[in-house]
Amino acid sequence: MTADGVQKDSVHMVLRDGAFTDGAAAAVPMDDAGAEELADLYQFDPERTTVRVMMNSSVDGSATGADGTSASLGNPTDFFNLVVLRAMPDVIVAGAETVRAEDYKRPGGRKSLRSPSRRPSGTEFPALVVLTGSGDLGGAVDPSWPTLLATSRGKRDAVIEASGFPTENVVTFEEPLDLIEQLAQRGWVGIQVEGGPSVNALFLEADAVDELCVSTSHVTVGGEHTRIVRGAEHDAQWQLSDMLVGRGATLHRYVRDRD
Repeated sequence: MTADGVQKDSVHMVLRDGAFTDGAAAAVPMDDAGAEELADLYQFDPERTTVRVMMNSSVDGSATGADGTSASLGNPTDFFNLVVLRAMPDVIVAGAETVRAEDYKRPGGRKSLRSPSRRPSGTEFPALVVLTGSGDLGGAVDPSWPTLLATSRGKRDAVIEASGFPTENVVTFEEPLDLIEQLAQRGWVGIQVEGGPSVNALFLEADAVDELCVSTSHVTVGGEHTRIVRGAEHDAQWQLSDMLVGRGATLHRYVRDRD
């Protein structure tokens, strides 16, 4: 146990399903057993389409660290949470800028959670959907990974030409709800949006998000960094459903307050 009361190599469950938990009994070890417990929290409902936005932020609200990427906000607590979250969805949605800047070669999630699969579709790995207006991925995608490019109708031909992707792997949409419907039609009902800030805003502004999973790293960075959501103003109410505290980050799960 550390001086601040947080058990080493664990996260401490403070809030579960909107209720405070029972002290020391709520310690979740950062191992395979703890990953199973956290996966129970993040499990998608196979009977309904759910859109989750996953974000990482500094304490002072930055979406990036000193190197200009979210990777430099990382720490063992956040990484444990990240690999569990990535073991849950049928499909990960991210913008091309994020895919180029971060490691999206094989975003498979924690190995111990892949078999048996925790995804509603039952697949071992998630598909990847990249939002792009140019088709320029900069070699950031593994050609063997199940990947779709999503763009507007007017940019489809240019994206196909620039990316070299087969036409059947390029889908078009005008509104986020249109894209969500297309993904659900493919059997991908667990949808995880991973940014960047403009992509997060796109889905939030459309009122298309059911859950927010926000990892707040225990650092400040100052400067003129981008917030985790960058777009037009909107007014949405959320309920804090779950909260876990670790040495490196505090993990929050919010659910949409539709009332």
